[in-house]
Amino acid sequence: MGTSEISREVEYSSSDHSKVHDFKINDKNSIKLIVPPTVYPPRRDTKLLLKGLERINLQPGNLVEIGCGSGAISIAKALEGWNVTAFDVNPLAVVATKGNSEVAKVNDRVTVEEGGVGEEHWKLPDNADLVVWNLPYLTPDLENILGPMEEAALTDERITGWSEQLLELANEESQNGTIFVLLINSDSNPKNSPLTWIRKGWSKRSLAVERVGDDTLEVIAFWRPGFGSEPIYLEMTNSTMDEARNLPNFGWQRIRSGEQISGRGRKGAIWHSNQGDMIASWSVKLEELNQLNPGLLQVSIGASICEALGVQMKWPNDLIWQGRKCGGILLESSTYDGTIRIGVGLNKNGGEIEGFSYSGWTEYFGEIDSNEMFQIIDAAIGSILDSTPPIDSIENTLWQQKSWAQLCDILSTGVVAKFEGREVNIVGLSNAGSLRAYSDSSEYEISDIDDFSITF
Repeated sequence: MGTSEISREVEYSSSDHSKVHDFKINDKNSIKLIVPPTVYPPRRDTKLLLKGLERINLQPGNLVEIGCGSGAISIAKALEGWNVTAFDVNPLAVVATKGNSEVAKVNDRVTVEEGGVGEEHWKLPDNADLVVWNLPYLTPDLENILGPMEEAALTDERITGWSEQLLELANEESQNGTIFVLLINSDSNPKNSPLTWIRKGWSKRSLAVERVGDDTLEVIAFWRPGFGSEPIYLEMTNSTMDEARNLPNFGWQRIRSGEQISGRGRKGAIWHSNQGDMIASWSVKLEELNQLNPGLLQVSIGASICEALGVQMKWPNDLIWQGRKCGGILLESSTYDGTIRIGVGLNKNGGEIEGFSYSGWTEYFGEIDSNEMFQIIDAAIGSILDSTPPIDSIENTLWQQKSWAQLCDILSTGVVAKFEGREVNIVGLSNAGSLRAYSDSSEYEISDIDDFSITF
């Protein structure tokens, strides 16, 4: 810090006294924390972060906390048996966490160091099972309100945002077996969008959400699908869905191909693909599907992919960009081996076939290759189905709501929906993935696309 910053820090630090906080870590226990001036005290977001961490069913191992503040999260997890390495750019926070760890008698399991993301030569410890960060989100123009150290701890990075800087570190250091848990305020700070992680091949799962004033605080876990396990790749195949029958019956299993000769779509229709398109299939054990109805599962996968790519979903399995099909999803189940297979095809370039034009991802996503596109789709599907990380799955109702929101996006464009030749209004999505609709005289639940059509 410069001379003026040091003077301002001294002024802010000496203008107040340390405060004592009782932080409740569960129904029975609380910890006493001494919080100096300019150090972030435990608040509602701290409690929300701790609540979200309860959804991760890992045995205690190595945990890294970035921006530890007074040490509330680090000490709470150390009391559960975790070995914690805590970091903060504020030296007063480092002192506070060390002192509070001693009072809680966990200083043998808590190591505290000054530093963090963005500091020169700072790196993530390579043995971390969990990395936790309550992301700073305040706008970086508060120098007349905060002390310099407090400002550094509470304000976001000016250009890309701290979330993306952490993502770059995670990718550079190949943290494939690590779960990152971030508390994000995306309402106040769009730079913290979780889509940035999805588009770099990281699955995500919401652990806790709370509305605070005008902001939505969300605790989100990110991980590499299959903890970085590689898919099987074939230069050419008749059908990745047929190849998926031979995948091992355990773990996060998928297969992709550079070219598919005789792929199939819904009800045996031919899926036309060209070299360079993204063609892949996944095989998941039925017992790992969180009892999602197959119909809702197909729509939920479509919703997750649409969110990742910024395209629209046409019920039940088509991906649409500006009124033209750009991809499709196929589900097949097998009671023989207890699996469900998911096939996804995405066109790289637009074109025309049999009089129908279709779109490609170069139009809506840019010039990336099929491997990069596969990583995005893998992350989107893994967000729902990957059981590699011991994280509780999202409730079915949440994916039903997400899927309906995606369907509303295309319905709001003024499309005409018809069922059995009669124009209908689509009003909802059932928990089985069927459309709820009505006309002037009747109500319908549409589960088969044969008698249903949408015209743009």
